[in-house]
Amino acid sequence: MEDVVQALMIAFAVLVFVIGFSVAMYMFSQVTTTAETLVFYTDTTAYYDNVKIDETKTISDDEDIREGKARIVNAETIIPTLYRYAEEEFCVKIYNANNELIQIFDLDLEGKIPTAISDPRATENSQTQELKAKYAYKKMYNDPTKSYYLFGAPWGGSKENIKTRVDFFVNGDAGYINGQYVNYKDNKYNEFYEAIKNNTQFKERFISYSWGGETMSTRDGDVLVTGSKPKDKIVIIYKMINVNLDDE
Repeated sequence: MEDVVQALMIAFAVLVFVIGFSVAMYMFSQVTTTAETLVFYTDTTAYYDNVKIDETKTISDDEDIREGKARIVNAETIIPTLYRYAEEEFCVKIYNANNELIQIFDLDLEGKIPTAISDPRATENSQTQELKAKYAYKKMYNDPTKSYYLFGAPWGGSKENIKTRVDFFVNGDAGYINGQYVNYKDNKYNEFYEAIKNNTQFKERFISYSWGGETMSTRDGDVLVTGSKPKDKIVIIYKMINVNLDDE
């Protein structure tokens, strides 16, 4: 009888140990995931662009669509995409019919703008790569004469503020975000709102690329991952068009 009791006590102790060990491993996994997330968002290298996309190569809208490389959409398709860009971490670029960039939605880019603007060392004569990059962002995206002016990207770091910015954009509205006046009532900054009212169509296409990571190319042309894996990024491009596809 005593042997049975001892056996039951040993079995119970083993069960408690297994449960405790499982809980400890789960908690450790959660802590590790949280730590990695914090490191990623506080590490400035996470915002460095390692791949440039050449968007200067164009193809006729008709041919692009017939070959299945693009599709025709209207604003009702684009708007839900704009509300998801930050959460799903993809980039959205909108062009007018003249192939001119009129607005960009990119969480990575928007994270760089406030830092670039606030750094007085970032000038035309900057010597380091970091300061040259900051000056480039400042000159390109903090210029009120450009249609894709980002108003200093004051919505960064807040889901509510990011949503407010998208609200202003799709509704042709304006207001303050973190004390900064964001004006999408002005047609200069919002050709998209006019496109909504005019039921303009857009050509939609996707670009997917990998950046970062550590790779090595072999003689056969294969690419091997030798260290951290590259990160994938999706760029969704919308261009205003007038489509007239003839039946073949």
